Amino acid sequence: MGGAGDSPEGFLAYAADGYARIKGISALVTTFGVGELSAINGVAGAFSEHVPVVHIVGCPSTISQRNGMLLHHTLGNGDFNVFANMSAEISCEMARLNNPLEIADQIDDALRECWIRSRPVYIMLPTDMAEKQVEGARLDKPIDLSEPENEPERENYVVDVVLRYLHASKSAVILVDACAIRHRVLKEVHDLVEKTQLPVFVTPMGKGAINEDHPSYGGVYAGTGSQPEVAEQVESADLVLSIGSLKSDFNTAGFSYRTSKLKSIDFHSDHCIVRYSEYPGVAMRGVLRKVVEGIDMSKLTRQAPPHAIHTPPARDYEQTITQAYFWPRVGDYLKENDIVVTETGTSNFGIWETKYPRGVTGITQILWGSIGWSVGAAQGAALGAKDAGTDRRTVLFVGDGSFQLTAQEVSTMIRHNLRVTM
Repeated sequence: MGGAGDSPEGFLAYAADGYARIKGISALVTTFGVGELSAINGVAGAFSEHVPVVHIVGCPSTISQRNGMLLHHTLGNGDFNVFANMSAEISCEMARLNNPLEIADQIDDALRECWIRSRPVYIMLPTDMAEKQVEGARLDKPIDLSEPENEPERENYVVDVVLRYLHASKSAVILVDACAIRHRVLKEVHDLVEKTQLPVFVTPMGKGAINEDHPSYGGVYAGTGSQPEVAEQVESADLVLSIGSLKSDFNTAGFSYRTSKLKSIDFHSDHCIVRYSEYPGVAMRGVLRKVVEGIDMSKLTRQAPPHAIHTPPARDYEQTITQAYFWPRVGDYLKENDIVVTETGTSNFGIWETKYPRGVTGITQILWGSIGWSVGAAQGAALGAKDAGTDRRTVLFVGDGSFQLTAQEVSTMIRHNLRVTM
């Protein structure tokens, strides 16, 4: 079985994914047809997991396309849009740069959509457009990357409803998932935790979003895959504030959540759900800010979180090292501000029981789950940390089968002097 890492472009797509998770956004350049199709699996993974990657494809000239010429890297049928049409399903914006009068606007719009929606965009650049002059005055002005504001009345109504349920709750908990990270609302989440001191838990895809030394941190909730104390507190809560959830099968341990919609408030990047009422177009950032501002602490009931269990069992000095022993012990090896990358499979699940020191960033691909992804993602993450001017260590956990798909790229890590431990 193979993955996109079987090709250079596939590996680069994985690396772009990892880079964007650390640096905020990334760009991937491939050739038309053969290159972009090799990368499409990695880009699809970025789309499914809300990772902003700009995919730039160098394609034949507009004249060649217009004349339907029989060129290499094509299907031989004169259709030069077939590959772009494939990518349309895994891109939040498509830009075919065929007209110099429109190119500047198209590029700015694509970059803005990539950032705001935190998903890949596709830019098709014909060879003859690369040397065309375009309107350049906009280069003096930064692209507006601010998120659209919620309509005030709708936002205030949702805030009022949330506060009413929160003030009436006797055992509320906070559950932080992947899209809280991807859509950059961790400041609002941290402000909510700091002000309320409510018990806070993370999902497997949300691991690393919360400082695990925080007194309110309770551990990883994954349905039946949770520690018993964690499952008990989350599932018995009379209100779950779920922030940025992605309730996939692996992220919920086979859809084993035992929480009720009647006791849930879900905050998402483009809508909110309060129990059975959905509010489309009301994004979570503005709502969370106002909820933090509006909480009346005299009306808030809090309970202590369970103690997150990460203590490894005592060694019995047998030859076998068990999973139950190994993963809690990994926490002793990790350092503050490490980047931890785990491959789909054993390490993705085992890392739930590892305590992250302060500032650790966890990178997993639990939803897409492409074999071999983690090696490329580790390279991209390490390069992102280096480009950010930090000396963060990237620690990769990968099995030998996945590693074999992309082992040759270790030479690239060495060439760029990247700080990767695997």
